[in-house]
Amino acid sequence: MQKQPKYLNYTTPMGVSLSGMARAALSSFLIHESGYQSALENWNHEDVDSPFWRLYHNPKPGCFLRFQGQLMPLQPDSLMLIPANTIFDCCGPMEACHFWLHFTVNRLTGSVEEQPIILQMQPLLKSLIDAVIETHQLPEGAARDQRVHHQSAALLHAVFAEWNAPPPEPLPERLLEILALIQKAPHSDLSNPFLAELSGMRVEKFIREFRQYTGHTPAAYVLSTRLRLAGEALALTDQTIDQIAAQNGFPNRHYLSRMFTRQFGCGPAEFRERQHRKRGR
Repeated sequence: MQKQPKYLNYTTPMGVSLSGMARAALSSFLIHESGYQSALENWNHEDVDSPFWRLYHNPKPGCFLRFQGQLMPLQPDSLMLIPANTIFDCCGPMEACHFWLHFTVNRLTGSVEEQPIILQMQPLLKSLIDAVIETHQLPEGAARDQRVHHQSAALLHAVFAEWNAPPPEPLPERLLEILALIQKAPHSDLSNPFLAELSGMRVEKFIREFRQYTGHTPAAYVLSTRLRLAGEALALTDQTIDQIAAQNGFPNRHYLSRMFTRQFGCGPAEFRERQHRKRGR
């Protein structure tokens, strides 16, 4: 008779349970781009903004960011972590030796101010950056790209472990599933009655508890998530605005445009044009 395996649990009393974060995809990064250029001739760009996060590192000194009038140099002994929707200028008075990551954070931290964060280089961070830069210089191909992805993910996890980020408040099990659904299926029915029923609560109690743990009403959280995902699609794909509206739960492009303008200060078409001019940075 075949013996039964002894350990079928996802967690044990001896470890730190991370299954809740994993189930809701709260511990993962969605990496949009990893890049390295040893000599960018023109790295001067005003009003850089995006719906995703950025990680910058320049192995050679000389370039800097300008944020609200403050000059922030990009030094070999530091990294620059830039939260989503932060507006800044890239200033390159010389050729820029520049490494970057563009990525989305899935509720990995609590509330974060929209301003660049300088992190001092640590041995682990330096070794990971050196490794991904070295991989970038291998011949193009699927194997290289997969290696870049894994190394970039490892770097991001190391950066966020080093950064003293505000932690999110632990969520009840019933809300983890709701947040995962909102993130993974923005086109679906995400009305208060449907989400309340899914969580096993009355609508009033669901709204109150959701706001207690997230700081937002369910409707506001759903709209913010849909707009963020729409912004990513505008910046990173060639899908039509109609397609993006449908895939992210907006009834039509006109409603998306109205909500998008209210959130980002410009319409989807203008936002896409500005982002496409800045691709690769």
